[in-house]
Amino acid sequence: MPYKTAIHQQHVELVNKFIELNEAVRNNASRENVYRIIDEVIIFTSKHFADEEQLMVESEYPEIDAHMQMHRELIDEALKLKKKFDYVEEDMFMEWLNHWPFGRVVAHIQYADKQLEDYINQKSIKA
Repeated sequence: MPYKTAIHQQHVELVNKFIELNEAVRNNASRENVYRIIDEVIIFTSKHFADEEQLMVESEYPEIDAHMQMHRELIDEALKLKKKFDYVEEDMFMEWLNHWPFGRVVAHIQYADKQLEDYINQKSIKA
């Protein structure tokens, strides 16, 4: 699975899913619709992380443990935030969604995943 094609395409899809979520919140979509999108984001992200972790195993990525820990933290954070949504009124629900950890995911893609990509590309050049 070439990094540039498979994983990069998943990053693009993930960012698009976050944009869809932000638009739903901005347009005052129903809570049910927002929950559906959140579930899609979490499911897609979990699958993406599994694919990425498989790639790390295959490439013998030396920072695999730390990277996998970041994945677990991001998913745990998303699940906790989603659970909190059940207990807040509509105004607070929308306010919290405006602070969805989108920035953390983008930072993870830009930095941690970029390190993985660089490692894999260097390894394939040496092979």
